[in-house]
Amino acid sequence: MDGIHDMGWMHGFGPVPVNAEGTFDHPWQGRAFALCEILGFAVPYGSDEHRQAIERLAPAEYLTRDYFEKWMLAATSLVTGAGLVSADEVATGRKAFDIDRTKHTAIGAADFLAACKAGADMTFPDHPEKPRFKVGAQVRIVTHGPAGHTRVPRYLRGRLGRIEAQLGAFQFADAIAAGRGPDPQHCYTVVFDAAELWGEGSDTLAADLWEPYIEYP
Repeated sequence: MDGIHDMGWMHGFGPVPVNAEGTFDHPWQGRAFALCEILGFAVPYGSDEHRQAIERLAPAEYLTRDYFEKWMLAATSLVTGAGLVSADEVATGRKAFDIDRTKHTAIGAADFLAACKAGADMTFPDHPEKPRFKVGAQVRIVTHGPAGHTRVPRYLRGRLGRIEAQLGAFQFADAIAAGRGPDPQHCYTVVFDAAELWGEGSDTLAADLWEPYIEYP
């Protein structure tokens, strides 16, 4: 998905602020983080759907909102779209009805951690498809502007690199975000010369990329 969120190597935004004392600058950010993680089990949505919802924010919202505000706006759109809350409930902060708690069982901490662990298994060691690319092969990153979520930053598209490692098969973020299921794909570490990416420099950059992003020159 092309948009303002694809800010890698863009100029004019100043230095990235670093909080040396911890992850969160304000207590509400920690609560927002926890709420977004918990909501993923209720809707349900995964990190890829959540990222795609953030990417769909209007540019003015994306550039002016705090990082965790964007997390909450995305989560709000997902729970609203799932019918769990209404626009009026979001606007007023008041629930429209009470739940009969005698008919529901709260998930325990152990069960929640087990669900987290099960959901974290994204690898497919028995994937039947063989890798298309061998270590050492020169490859090009495909040039495309997909309508949905993708993990290919603009600055890599159309650039030449070489396969440094085969990492195995993993669930495909683009497919998960689009609701197509895991659609496992092989993943590779691809190394690029700085001069190839930006026209100068002697450094290299490594990126882990799924097979559909890669083609032979």
